[in-house]
Parts: sequence; structure tokens; C-alpha cells
Amino acid sequence: MEAEIISLDDILVSKESVHPPGLSPDCLHYCPPTSAGWGIVRVALLVPESAMLFVSPSGCARHAAIAGIHLGFWDRFFCYRLSETDIVSGAYMDNIPRVSEEILRRTGMKALIICSTCIDDLLGSDYDNLVAEIERKTGIPVRLCRMDPICMHTPNAPPLKVQETVYKFLQPSAKHDDSINILGNFASIDETSEFYEVLCQTKDREIRHITNYSSYEEFQVMATSSYNLLIKPAGILAAQDLKNRLNIPWISAYHSYGIERIDGMYHMFEKTFNESFELDDYRDEAIDTTKWFTDVHGESVSVAVGSTANAAPFELARTFVEIGIDVPYIFADAVQEWEKTHVQWLKKHNPSMKVFSSSHPKMADARDMQLHTDYAIGFDAGYYCPGAKTVPWGLEKQPFGYSGLISLLHEMDAVTDVPQDFKSMVYASGLVI
Repeated sequence: MEAEIISLDDILVSKESVHPPGLSPDCLHYCPPTSAGWGIVRVALLVPESAMLFVSPSGCARHAAIAGIHLGFWDRFFCYRLSETDIVSGAYMDNIPRVSEEILRRTGMKALIICSTCIDDLLGSDYDNLVAEIERKTGIPVRLCRMDPICMHTPNAPPLKVQETVYKFLQPSAKHDDSINILGNFASIDETSEFYEVLCQTKDREIRHITNYSSYEEFQVMATSSYNLLIKPAGILAAQDLKNRLNIPWISAYHSYGIERIDGMYHMFEKTFNESFELDDYRDEAIDTTKWFTDVHGESVSVAVGSTANAAPFELARTFVEIGIDVPYIFADAVQEWEKTHVQWLKKHNPSMKVFSSSHPKMADARDMQLHTDYAIGFDAGYYCPGAKTVPWGLEKQPFGYSGLISLLHEMDAVTDVPQDFKSMVYASGLVI
């Protein structure tokens, strides 16, 4: 069974902005119970001093509980296991308020998240009124999130809705300062990024991210910021909600690696904030680093780009081609509308590139194709290209700006002559439990 290659033309002509034909096959997608990383539960528990009540059947509960132990949020995670009798009778809904009160009494947490699963979506369970009732009884803010993969290919997909849930805990503020919130990402922008220096060249402003705060009260300072900077599309519902509820405008500045696109991002900031930034030194360092990398590793170096990397695959592929690095393969299962510009560019400048759907059933035998590259960015690219030097480049750190490109090239150089055990790398990353 040979893996299917998706045409760039099919991606470009599709009216589906997220899952064009081929990248979203009409088939069952396997969601393995051993998959961890940044799932719905872990993202929701970014809220400081929060606890979660996870209401689900045994299988989902077991997976989430083991992930909690493995990834370090077990002490704030509680399961309500649904039996078949519970599901048939619906009586468990009457018990949730009592269980919630007990969790808050035991933990002393300042916020509660109730997470339902697709069982409740299929049953039509009324959690909205339940959440309001618990909040009235306890005086503690309570929000609902849903782990409903049946909505994955809709505008209300779980990865988007959970970020909206997280920031719904922010309360309106009468005052606003010059600070900027960063939305869409799970880790704060890497401290080595020039972004902090650039944004503070003309004003002494604070750059805020949810992971900067250890208490619920401190977290509320994000409601006083003047702008939300959306650097990943998954935060768009959160940005829209904060604009509507808290009157905080938002700016889209999706994380990119291309030097010209980073230039454009900073120029957009200059226009938005009515400020002028000095960028030459940072830009020159990025250009010098690209020249150094291609000089050291030669013009024939090649890279495969995967969907698990902390990047938009087609934008990152374009960046590599722009600096003289060949990209023979991309592995992806979605393409955002804003990425189609890069697809069009790649069609013209790298027409021989092959695009594979990471989730297509035929990819089960893709390793038999013996795809060869020198480097693989992302674990999925590393899996499908055995023998390539794999740079995981995951979501635990957030590169941004010129330094993001610089850091990636240095990381690729660092793994060049280092022996790798791919299986051990995957397990060590926390992606498998």
C-alpha cells in the first residue's frame, strides 16, 4: 500500500481553508490512547491555581490520569468515571455539584474547570446551567471545556475552544496599561528572542503570557493589557472573546521563520503602536547565520518538514528553500488559509516537493518508501524519514522572531554528528505515555 502524494494544486484550489482534499481523507483517524503532549486537559490547566474535574468513561479517564502523572498535573486533576448505568440514567449530573465542592474544599484552588467528553455531546447534557449553579454555590469561578474530537474539523474545534475557556477566567478591568498579552502558544516566547528588546525600545512595556503567573490573582493582570498578540491560530477564539468581553484589541502576527516575513511583522507593529524600531543588528545576525549554515553544510543539504514541529509546515519549508536548503518532503494534515500564499510560492520555486498526509491510512507503510533527507524537523518527519537527523522542535519552548530561525539552524548543526535513538527521543519528549 503506497503512501498517497497530495498535489499542491489540490491544496490551492480547495475551498476548505483548514483541511483540503488529501490532507483530510474521508476515513477514520486513529487517536491513540498513548498520545500525550499538549492535550485539552494540560492546556486547560495552564490557569494558575485551578483544578479540573474530568467527567468521562473509564478509557478516557485512565489516559488523562496517566498523562497527569507523566506530565506533572496529577495533583490538580480529578476524574469522575462514568459507568454504563450512569450514561443510561444521566444520574451522574446530579452528583457533579457535590463532587466539585469537595474538590475545592480539599485543594483550596481558586478556579475550577469541568471537562466533558464526547459522551455528553452525544447525550446533549446541559453543563452550562450546571456550571452556573456550582459557581453560585461555591463563589469560585467555574468554566466548562469539552474534549469533543467529533468537532475537530469545525470552527469550534477543541484546541480552539479550550484556549477560549482558559482566558474566560479573566475578569473585566477598569484600567489598561501599555502591556501586551501573547496568545495562542503554550510556553512564553523564548527569553533569547530579540522580541522583548524590540518591543521595549521606545516604551517600558511588559510582555505577558499565562505561564508567567503562579497565582490566579496575578493572572488577572492580563486583563489590564492594551493589546493581545496572536502568534498561533489556535488562540483566535480566545482573542475574539477578549475583544468582545474586555475590549482588548488583538493583532495577528503568526509565528514565522522567513526573514522578510519577520521584517513585515515588526513593521506592522511599528504602524500599530506608532513607534519605530531598530532592527538591523538582529536582521543581520539572522542573515549571517543562514550563510554560515549553508557554508558549513553545503548546498546539497536537504530537510523534511513535519506537522509536529513548532511551525507552520509550508511557511517553514518556504524559509528553507529561500535560504538555499532543499525541502523534498512535507508531512501535514492541515493547511491554514494564511499558509496558501506559501503553498503558491513553493509550487513555483520548489515544484518537485512531495506533500504527504500524516493521518492518511496509507502512511502506515510509508517507512518502506525509504524517504531520504539529511534533517527532519518534527517527530513525524523523523519517523517517515529514517536515517535523517531529527530535530524535534516541539511546543515546550516558543521561538519567535529572527532568533527563532537562528536557534533552529544552530539546533540542526548541533545534531549533525550526534548519534540518535529515535524511539528514546520520542518517549523522552512526553509525547507517548
